Amino acid sequence: MEDILNETCTSEDIKEFEQKYNKELCQGNVSSKTQFEYACFLVRSKYSADIHKGVVLLEELYKSPDESGKRDYIYYLAIGNARLKEYQVALNYLRGLLRVEPGNRQVQELETTIKKKMEQDALKGAAIAGGAVLGLGALIGLGMALSKK
Repeated sequence: MEDILNETCTSEDIKEFEQKYNKELCQGNVSSKTQFEYACFLVRSKYSADIHKGVVLLEELYKSPDESGKRDYIYYLAIGNARLKEYQVALNYLRGLLRVEPGNRQVQELETTIKKKMEQDALKGAAIAGGAVLGLGALIGLGMALSKK
């Protein structure tokens, strides 16, 4: 399941679905299927701007009156937000799904994966902060030693 947060697609794949989306957009009627496919590829991009655009497209779909794809929209909204490191937003989407489908293993696994990512990022942040404090302490110690000479 962790792969789904790390999985990226090629620029060519995104361009293919972008062309289809733009063609329908120019015709004045983008189907929810086309918008969803394009958004899913954007969410799996290696660029945060693309991921953000995918999230926006998914939010539009979610707010539409069509009920047929809501579960998938929410699931990919969680993935997109997690890839943007908006972990709490992603978890809120998943918790909403779990209220409706408490036994959904796919959603449960994604929730677990996102929580692990949060922990990893927190540990990295703590390590960076700890390293900065040690570095600052060493500089202060060096400065004090030099000032005593």
